[in-house]
Amino acid sequence: MSERLKVLVADDQPDSLDLLRELLTVYNFELRVARSGLEAIGIGLKWEPDLLITDIDMPDADGRHLAKRLKLSLPALIAIAVSGTPLNTDFESAEDLIFDDYFVKPIDFKRMHATLTKYGAKVDGQPAMP
Repeated sequence: MSERLKVLVADDQPDSLDLLRELLTVYNFELRVARSGLEAIGIGLKWEPDLLITDIDMPDADGRHLAKRLKLSLPALIAIAVSGTPLNTDFESAEDLIFDDYFVKPIDFKRMHATLTKYGAKVDGQPAMP
């Protein structure tokens, strides 16, 4: 990975996408956003992000399909799922093992910060503080 993490965020809900984008502006990321799973696949295959943050439930290509497709070409990709569905119904199947971490909406920002830091996120060029 390069010094600046390349992060791709995919969510079909404009409010959720804006919230994630706002949260991530404090980090020293190269950031791209996609408003659909298919758009994210196109961006991801060309841009080759280090980290993917994706909604699970999207109409054209859900987050599972997106993460699987990108990891075929980018095996080192870190994939983080975001879902409005509670853990016991959405993340218990084997197909969810494609994700390195997950968050249920509303996002716990302190936990998100800790997760991003674990994967190399930095604030203002310095290691992020918990």
